[in-house]
Amino acid sequence: MSSNRSVDGKREPIQEFHSSIGNMSYLPPPDIVYTVPDNNGLANTHYKNGSGDKLDAPTQALLDTPNHEQFAAYIIDDKRDINGEEEAEPKWLPLPLRVYFWVPFVVALALGAIGLEVALHFSHTRQGWPTSGDIVDTDNALHYAYTLPPVIVAAILVALWSWTEVEIKKMQPYVDLVHGDSPPHRSLLLDYTRHNNFFVWLRAAANKHYLVALASLMALLALAFQPLSAALLSVRDIWFPLDGIPSTNRFLLGLNQNLQFSDLTSFLTGAGYAGAAVLYSLGNPPFIKDGYTLGPFDLPTSLTTNGTAVANTTAVKSISNCQPVTVNLAQTQTGWTNSINTENCTVTFFVDHNATSLFGTTLPSCNPQPPAQFSPVIFWFFTYETKPPQASATFCQPTLELWDVTASVDIATGNVTDITPLQPFTSASNFSSLAANITGDPLDGRLYNGIQFDLENPDVFVQRRLEALQLQLPAAMYQAAVQSEPGLVGSFDEDRFVSIANHVYTTYLASVARTVYFLPQDEPFTLQVRTFSKRVLLSDTAVHLLAVAMLLLALIGTLIQLLHRYDRRQLRLKHEPGTIASAVSIGAQTGMGELLAGRQREEDMTHILRGKRFRIDPKSMKIIMEGEDGYEIAASPALRRKSIFAALQATRPWSQRYSTQSPGLPMSPRSPRTPNAVNVSQGV
Repeated sequence: MSSNRSVDGKREPIQEFHSSIGNMSYLPPPDIVYTVPDNNGLANTHYKNGSGDKLDAPTQALLDTPNHEQFAAYIIDDKRDINGEEEAEPKWLPLPLRVYFWVPFVVALALGAIGLEVALHFSHTRQGWPTSGDIVDTDNALHYAYTLPPVIVAAILVALWSWTEVEIKKMQPYVDLVHGDSPPHRSLLLDYTRHNNFFVWLRAAANKHYLVALASLMALLALAFQPLSAALLSVRDIWFPLDGIPSTNRFLLGLNQNLQFSDLTSFLTGAGYAGAAVLYSLGNPPFIKDGYTLGPFDLPTSLTTNGTAVANTTAVKSISNCQPVTVNLAQTQTGWTNSINTENCTVTFFVDHNATSLFGTTLPSCNPQPPAQFSPVIFWFFTYETKPPQASATFCQPTLELWDVTASVDIATGNVTDITPLQPFTSASNFSSLAANITGDPLDGRLYNGIQFDLENPDVFVQRRLEALQLQLPAAMYQAAVQSEPGLVGSFDEDRFVSIANHVYTTYLASVARTVYFLPQDEPFTLQVRTFSKRVLLSDTAVHLLAVAMLLLALIGTLIQLLHRYDRRQLRLKHEPGTIASAVSIGAQTGMGELLAGRQREEDMTHILRGKRFRIDPKSMKIIMEGEDGYEIAASPALRRKSIFAALQATRPWSQRYSTQSPGLPMSPRSPRTPNAVNVSQGV
């Protein structure tokens, strides 16, 4: 054996090593021999043999004898990286706890909650979405096409979180073991998956497994997803507007002096309708309401018959301007002479004793005197049923107004349900092309009184029509007084004839206006249709509750995942637990395994494990019982469970401490050195 030593005491590389004793010969020296000083200044010589195995062989001079050299050879652990740190072995982790699984899951929950609230906003602004009427029929496939998708999506979300919760419960015994000093009821004997989900969180909280308790509570919260999703959509009949519906206005404003105007047929018909309306309580005729008369237009009955057409059009407003006047009675031998003086107008009428009640209409003499067809009208009534007799008169001075209006017309009947004046009619208004003979000559904005006319040589039939309508209007008013609650006498006593005359006369003038003040002329325009439509709407309550539940699950689920990630950071399972083979692999050939050998009754296992503590070696994943070798180094006190706030603090990148020494692993002991060896290393 030979060795080279430098002058300053440091060992030089050995170039050759060979010795023979008898027939025994040593192997040739290593192929590569090099010396590296360690931290203490000692020369450590490393070898590599011919087979390529690395040997860590520091040499030390023992007992201060130069020729006595001891070689300690260790195979270098190839699992350490260039910095001397252990490379992490692949470890098993349930899919629901992996980042690429739970991050998209909680993001989908948050986006779903936001999307629900946005959809609810549009449901309000748009009054839902159109749908077929068959959706409400449970025998129709459309019913399930609308209602099932939200429930299916909710079921998927619930299933994904249930999967996550089950994996958290299955891993909890191992997490508790890796933290150390775990009693059997929190580790070896623990199985949360066998408990009812409605109560398992209570046991988890009692065991201080708060993440399991929180995950179970979130699973219970997720159960509300499906019923709330089923209640999201509802189909209702909504009074919904449809804009831009084409139509045609059939009549334009213009004086219509046709044959029916000249022979008074239009006026007699109007008087007949006014009388019938009082006698039979008829409503307004089509396109007439409250004295407004519209030009008839086409109603979109092909679109719907259960709705309202809203049109911007023109209207003639007939105003009767009726007011009560005082009647001065003077008795004569054959009857009574009655005189009226009002508004620069006077009139006198005579009644005899041949009837009990009398009525009529007449034109007063005024100053200045207007044309007869535009003159004021007086409706008078007289009765002998009271003592003394009573007379009543109503002075009416009708006027005409033209308006641009917004009218709502029932599509089925043509009745005007609402009318709103917009502005006075002008030459720039719609449907004004033929209105010059109303606003100008011959009407000049005046209204025919419908009682007297400017007739030239009327034949006997026209004359009889004139007499008929002059009697029919006061007769209708008289009949209305008789049918009223106070009766005829009460109407005289309460002076109710003015309100009756105002109603009947206005109905007459508005009815006549439809044929007298409109000319047939087609002009297209658009209108809005408001109808009951089947609409799908979102329920406010269901949306708000579901959105809150989804946000809670997203936020608390994120917190659970982050805390559980920190909690299991030292757990390195090499396979999926839960099988018999898995249980044997981590518990066989251990003190715990020997204790449980032959004991299969639950009470026996509980009894034998009572009072003992267990840990799991984070490197070998073997269960170690308190008192066994390696128990103290199986888990460092630094790895004990922290509070939630401490765990959150520790997960921050700037709060982590890094070390080249793996946690929980003991330091390898150094080889002993003699004082002489120390002196040699120091060059003494």
